[in-house]
Amino acid sequence: MISIHALKNFPNLVTAVAVKNMKMKYKNSALGFVWSLLHPLAYLIIFTIVFSNAFPDIERYSLFALIGLMFWTYFNNTINQMMLSIINNASVLKTIAIPKLLFPFSALAAELFTFLLSFIPFFGLMIFFGLNFSSELLLLIPAVIIFSVFSFGAGLFLCTLNVFFRDIGLLWNTLSPAIFYFTPIAYSSKMIPEKYHLIITLNPLYHYIEFMRIILYQNAVPGIQMWLITIGMALCAALIGLLVYHKLKKNFVSFY
Repeated sequence: MISIHALKNFPNLVTAVAVKNMKMKYKNSALGFVWSLLHPLAYLIIFTIVFSNAFPDIERYSLFALIGLMFWTYFNNTINQMMLSIINNASVLKTIAIPKLLFPFSALAAELFTFLLSFIPFFGLMIFFGLNFSSELLLLIPAVIIFSVFSFGAGLFLCTLNVFFRDIGLLWNTLSPAIFYFTPIAYSSKMIPEKYHLIITLNPLYHYIEFMRIILYQNAVPGIQMWLITIGMALCAALIGLLVYHKLKKNFVSFY
């Protein structure tokens, strides 16, 4: 049984484990946190060189691509870290009565903190690429929260299944590059032929990337439909993730 004391200290435990995760992630790394910046920057350079001339209709292409790359990187890193969070801490869960949800939640917290830190230099880069200041930028706060809820739900779902089926991790590593190119990150959704538009919109990340670009790239307020879609998907993902987790968590120990 999990003690009431452990539940009361859940926020402190999340913070401690999240800090530990960040230290372990960059342990023995000469560049440390800088690695979190280099990955999207490398793709940005490639996209700018290859696609900026191919897509002349996209104004401020570097800003357009950077927004998509930042949020894709945050999502992908969150999924990767959450999927392994229970497995990597199996020995701890066997010896200490703490909520199992602590570890996937801490993985999300660590990646969110990394994302917010990386946003500081990237924000300067976005200004260089033509970002316009406006009051609409404040909408980025609830937008990131909504996206984080969706990422948590998706990550928790995959994390739970990965305890029982280790192929889930391998499957994600195989599918994530395809999902990356299936999402309008390097290109505009307006370039997608009409007959394929419905298929593209079935990808949740399509809506979130568009959501972020309306705020950061267009300096506009997303319409009520966009808010309802993104909030609805986030709540559904979180609900599904939590339901699957609570259904299967009792059987975790036998599969560690």
